[in-house]
Amino acid sequence: MPGMIRAYIPRYRQVEGEGGRSHYVYCLEVCYVGRVHKLEKRYSAFHSLYKELHKLYQTAEFPPKRLRNTTPKVLETRRAGLELWLHSTLLLQPTPPALLAFLQVHNYQPPRQECDDSGYEGSPCHQPVLIFPCDPYVTAHNSTTPTLTSTVTKGVLTALYDQSFRVPS
Repeated sequence: MPGMIRAYIPRYRQVEGEGGRSHYVYCLEVCYVGRVHKLEKRYSAFHSLYKELHKLYQTAEFPPKRLRNTTPKVLETRRAGLELWLHSTLLLQPTPPALLAFLQVHNYQPPRQECDDSGYEGSPCHQPVLIFPCDPYVTAHNSTTPTLTSTVTKGVLTALYDQSFRVPS
């Protein structure tokens, strides 16, 4: 769907900083208009965005600033919390400009309203429907002469479900 932004934080990594001090960055994957771009952000950048958005919007709970320690379990909990918060901010309407800038999404086009309520991620507003006038597995008539409908139905079912079926080359 045009305008749909998805963002994930699949991992984090430790980075050596100035003066031998290290810090963690969170690796983001941002999906927009069929493209994925990757960026890295520190917790402090997320926290700044949170403070800015929290002034204008009701936002989800944000992971605490202080860490007891930097064990993988604690860091993973923070990563998951940041991702959950990020997903909730992507639901804000209209999408906040500060969030678009943070995710480095340019030329954003909001989704069209008529497709928003489809309930399926990335589905079109309408979908083709395949119907059978009767159940193809139940013989409704006693005729031994195959009709065009039953011939087509048998061909489709054979092509879909018969493991030995091969298209002639």
